[in-house]
Amino acid sequence: MKGFCLFLLDCLFPRACVSCGTLTGGSLVCARCAGRIRSVSEAGRLPGPAATPVISPFLTGGVLLDIIRFLKFEGGTAAAGWLGRRMSSAIEPHAGRLEAPVLVPVPLHWTRLARRGYDQARLLASEVSRKTGIPLNVRALARSRMTKPQSSLDRDSRRGNINGAFRLRSARSIEGRDIILVDDLVTTGQTALACCGALETAGPSSIAVLCAGRKGAAKIKVECSDCRMFE
Repeated sequence: MKGFCLFLLDCLFPRACVSCGTLTGGSLVCARCAGRIRSVSEAGRLPGPAATPVISPFLTGGVLLDIIRFLKFEGGTAAAGWLGRRMSSAIEPHAGRLEAPVLVPVPLHWTRLARRGYDQARLLASEVSRKTGIPLNVRALARSRMTKPQSSLDRDSRRGNINGAFRLRSARSIEGRDIILVDDLVTTGQTALACCGALETAGPSSIAVLCAGRKGAAKIKVECSDCRMFE
């Protein structure tokens, strides 16, 4: 019992850097590893004609991926607060220009939720909502079928794996709203595109994606000056 309690405390309040293992006295990452996370100020876009904006505080990389791994696969829910605070700072300058923003997390399939015990995207969205005051809607979107982990697939396989995996649950609750879709990472953008496709059927005013990290590939690092959120 004592061992389990110590494990639980380590998950909630890690005493060592989740990337290098250096003792930190409670911080999620040590100062050295925190300095290695690549920040980003400009927004990106998802591939495709809609060019949906992607907002994130960081680009993907070794240390950030260690934090995401800790959050998703090691019970490290403390990471949601650390990441969520930085995601909040990234979205606030843009959300202030919107009339009716709402946060919609990318949902887990219920079987994966049962195994993991929590939905990491919902934890991140909850933290962003708490920090910014933007309302959270967890009923708008549902995962309609189980899929393979996207991280285990190549680009072409990811598109087929996630196609049709999401469905709209509550169109009325997001109709005419400015949707901010929340996820942990955006790499190829296929998961976000599948979610946006389902959300668009509700007739939202606009859609943007908020994530902890995005891939810094040139194909999504473009200006968003013609997007309503960035006017």
